[in-house]
Amino acid sequence: MKRVAEAQLSEEERTEETSQVWLQNAKFQEVLGADSSHKSLFLLLSQPDGSQGILLANKSPFSEDKSDIEKLLETAKLQEISRNDIFGSYNIEVDGKLNLLKSQLIYPVNDRLIAKYRQEEKFVIRETPELYETVTKPYIEKFQLNLNWVYNCLEKRSEVDKIVYEDPDKNNGFLLLQDIKWDGKTIENLYVLAIIHRHGLKSVRDLTGDDLEMLYNIREKSLTAINEKYGLRKDQVKCYFHYQPSFYHLHVHFINLKYDAPASTTMSAILLDDVINNLELSSDHYKKSTLTFTRKNGDKLMEMFREAAASE
Repeated sequence: MKRVAEAQLSEEERTEETSQVWLQNAKFQEVLGADSSHKSLFLLLSQPDGSQGILLANKSPFSEDKSDIEKLLETAKLQEISRNDIFGSYNIEVDGKLNLLKSQLIYPVNDRLIAKYRQEEKFVIRETPELYETVTKPYIEKFQLNLNWVYNCLEKRSEVDKIVYEDPDKNNGFLLLQDIKWDGKTIENLYVLAIIHRHGLKSVRDLTGDDLEMLYNIREKSLTAINEKYGLRKDQVKCYFHYQPSFYHLHVHFINLKYDAPASTTMSAILLDDVINNLELSSDHYKKSTLTFTRKNGDKLMEMFREAAASE
């Protein structure tokens, strides 16, 4: 009977079990970074066999649901810090379920993944079309992160429960799914990704006027799906690309406009509407433009740009 029960465990339950065991056996090694504005902490962990993993812990935003607010008030325990006339300052303990950590556990990890999450000073890079061809493109070809997880999603071998919408067209279609950073419930920090089915487009650099139909399709159908499933109007959703992206298979980010998501502002993000407008004005806009972004001091791409500058 025990074997039958084990066989009936879902893939998600087995993964959760394995991750729980991994975390229980892990030892703290290093704080890779912290972000007070986003209430985030990045920890490097290690196993007795020497393998390493990264725990990304983020405090969840408050729910605006009436029942959650009522429960918060019912369970709140005040600890006074100071008081002056009508103004009081307190620490408040609330029900643990109202104060969860939304986390990611990544294991095993290599040096490149560790470097990605290690907090370091950043610098501005101004990437001309020539530098894209001679520096960035070779970097992508040699050092881009494995895309197996992307293809697993597109081929529905994993994260099927996170799919919000799909247009199966192989040329202009895409898969819209919940980002791993989102719990799928708290609308205040809604975060979904549209990943295109077509292979070969790595970033906005590869886009031309010939891709406008695909971009129109992604914008219209994604915003409609978000409205129908989560109730957010089109003017309440921010849609953008990252440049440089964290993985080089074209995708678009969609977040609640209220949510100050990491890397969703200038120097990291390019609005989908702006990309569409630029390509409408000039079909080869991103082939001939200088694009500005930031990289960390110890980043490999930063190193390659510095080497290129030194050789001039």
